[in-house]
Amino acid sequence: MKKYIITIIILFSLIILSIGGYFIYSNAKTNEGSKVDTLRQKAMSELQYLSSNIILMMNEINNISYENYKIINEEIDSGSAEQNSSEGAEKQEQSEENSKSTESESSAGNGNNSSTIKSSKIESNSILENTNNEVDWDSLKSDIEIMYSAWTTVLMDLTSLNVNKDNLLKYNDKLDAIVVDIDKKDKQSTLLNMADLYSLIASFAKEAINDNNEITLFKVKCNVLYSYAYLESENWEKVKEYVNNAKTDFNNIVNNQVNNIYQIDIVNKSYILINEIEKDISNKSKKTFYINYEILIQELENL
Repeated sequence: MKKYIITIIILFSLIILSIGGYFIYSNAKTNEGSKVDTLRQKAMSELQYLSSNIILMMNEINNISYENYKIINEEIDSGSAEQNSSEGAEKQEQSEENSKSTESESSAGNGNNSSTIKSSKIESNSILENTNNEVDWDSLKSDIEIMYSAWTTVLMDLTSLNVNKDNLLKYNDKLDAIVVDIDKKDKQSTLLNMADLYSLIASFAKEAINDNNEITLFKVKCNVLYSYAYLESENWEKVKEYVNNAKTDFNNIVNNQVNNIYQIDIVNKSYILINEIEKDISNKSKKTFYINYEILIQELENL
């Protein structure tokens, strides 16, 4: 009888231990899964940040901006301003002005002090009106330094998510190549290397996040940026190739519009713009390509 009771107690204890162990294991797995999900969400935000920065830098190379107008600040020498404003005045008035100026100089003792007047004006930021082909290389140098600073944190998170280490090393090498391009003021090479940099981000997204729609969007942007980069050398075959790739990938997003009910308008508009860009390629129209590209990439950023 005693052996029977002892056996029951042992079996009951084992059952309790098994149940307890199961719950402990389940909780541990749940906590581990929760940490991975949190890390994936963080990585997606970081990749989106790098994505937006690269796009802005590539746009900056051709002075493409989402703003319709820009403010130009100027400093005008007050002496020059007075001289220009007095042009066309009568000689008698000029003589009187000079006399007053002489008296003022005598009373001040030193009449050579000059000052500047700060002024600003609004200019159109239209692509068609943009005749400025100069690249602000100094601004790009500042931007690329920010990319270096941000990469350290992103690298640690992507490494924790077991992203391909060879590709992670390539990212840093590509940053170095862009620095060389900027120093040389090589517009074409800078654009292509930045497109390569974005391509690496798209590959990281494929490994680091679980959102298939977001992964596809990275691929679409990547192809659009490559087409934009190759437009610089007017390599229309390459431009066409990458736009076709973008359209193929974007069809997956169009087919999933049911899951993007709040963004259907942006999806439809983007699809139309990709088709418009195809027409620009057929017509070999660089200016209209830039116009449609500017609107398209902005819409894709809003998806």
